[in-house]
Amino acid sequence: MNKFVAWLLIPILTLLVSGPTDWFSLNFSVVCSAFPQNILLLLWAIVIGCFYHNSIRQTVSRTAPFLKTGPELIMTDLSFCLIIGAVFFPYIPSRRPLLSFFHLAMAFTGTVVFFIAITIVNLKLYVIAPKLFSLPTALLLFAIMTSIILLILCNFLITSALEIFLTIFSCFWLRLFDRRVSVLSHRKYMVARLRI
Repeated sequence: MNKFVAWLLIPILTLLVSGPTDWFSLNFSVVCSAFPQNILLLLWAIVIGCFYHNSIRQTVSRTAPFLKTGPELIMTDLSFCLIIGAVFFPYIPSRRPLLSFFHLAMAFTGTVVFFIAITIVNLKLYVIAPKLFSLPTALLLFAIMTSIILLILCNFLITSALEIFLTIFSCFWLRLFDRRVSVLSHRKYMVARLRI
């Protein structure tokens, strides 16, 4: 089920939310400010929020015997609440500027907190098994650089192009990260068995 959600459902929903608009001048909040697109944005936020939250919690739970990740799991919970909460504040800056501000602040903060949490967990695992986690680390650096380039190209505005990139990238990255954690967990389990 996770594969279907990561490889098919989320990319399709993400492209539907962005619609046939200019990806480099508008963002999801603007495109989905009116009915029926705002319902699609709510569905998208629930799907990605649940997927990210469940994926990272399941993956990180396998590291519990050899890695402390309490703060990162709290950050993941916070990110989930912020991303879901953001869509309940309408983005209509001309009529409701305060609600629009909360929408943007929550969506942006939720995304940043999520990426900080997964980066910290990844770096902790990189210290334990550098060969196994060199690719996920390199991909996170690539995502940071690509995000900075997209922000510069779009005059530091959060655009649909950036939102599409980060959403689809994070789905693929979480799948890769989960596989690497599975390999490491199996190795640690085997080493523990051999010591008995």
